[in-house]
Amino acid sequence: MASLFDELAEKLRADPRLTRRGGPRADLGLLLFNARDELRGLWAAAERNLAADDPEALAALRSAVERLRPIFGEREGR
Repeated sequence: MASLFDELAEKLRADPRLTRRGGPRADLGLLLFNARDELRGLWAAAERNLAADDPEALAALRSAVERLRPIFGEREGR
């Protein structure tokens, strides 16, 4: 199964026109804009984990991944 992100990216690959209003390009932009704090958190957690292999950094990374699972994880029932 594909994630929500994968589904929108595939629709965009199928019709990449810049002149089209709305559609997957707008949906993808809104999706990522709305997840901007989570994406920033994922980056920060991954950077911390690479810098020092400590349990708190690993827990922060796991938490960041789980917060982004609704976007990048597999969708059930699709």
